[in-house]
Amino acid sequence: MKKQVVKNFEIIWAINKKFFATLFGMLLLITAATIGVAIAYKILQSDIKEVEALNQTIDDKNQTLFQLEQKLNFIRVELEVNNMSLQKLQAELKRVQQDNTLLKEKLTFYQSVMAPELTADGVMVDELLIEPTLIENQFRYKVILVQTSKQKRFAKGYISLSLHGIQNDKNLSIDFKQLAVDDNDTSFSFRYFQILEGNFVLPERFTPERVNLAVVLPRRSGQSYSRTDLDYDWSPQVVHRE
Repeated sequence: MKKQVVKNFEIIWAINKKFFATLFGMLLLITAATIGVAIAYKILQSDIKEVEALNQTIDDKNQTLFQLEQKLNFIRVELEVNNMSLQKLQAELKRVQQDNTLLKEKLTFYQSVMAPELTADGVMVDELLIEPTLIENQFRYKVILVQTSKQKRFAKGYISLSLHGIQNDKNLSIDFKQLAVDDNDTSFSFRYFQILEGNFVLPERFTPERVNLAVVLPRRSGQSYSRTDLDYDWSPQVVHRE
């Protein structure tokens, strides 16, 4: 009987051999497909997370860029406003200085030229002005000389300016010629009044305290020797009058 059962199984296997082979192949394909889908899904999920991370990074960078652009625009506007304000102030300062200069010159003319009886005979320093320029440590001086003599002969001579102060904890006196930016002409020759101007630069680590102005008229025909020394505090933009 046992032989009969084995024989029957062999007959059944022979009949269904192709079917079982096909079924096994399909199972292998389904398993492989399932594994492939799982792997692909995992890769896809990883790619999605990476893309999301990249998108977030891009959003953060765009936000930072937007904020920087806003700051840059604000700074540009602020610089433009400051530049306009500075230009306006410089123009206003220049206009006021010009008006002030004209008024001083007119006043000097009427008081010292048209009314000589108000002053003594000789040459007088009507004004000394020292003011800063737009260049650091550079200053401009202006000396107005008027002749108070009633005869109004030509007065000829020169002025000498010196600066007194402290440098490296020591007293120091410096002639303006050593500080001059250009070859400033300090000589004068006039009948009524004359304005002498020039620019100079302060030495490094020098603190000015006083300014000495000397007006010298050498002896010549019709003119006796005369020298006047005047001492002023260092006060830029302050008009010194005698």
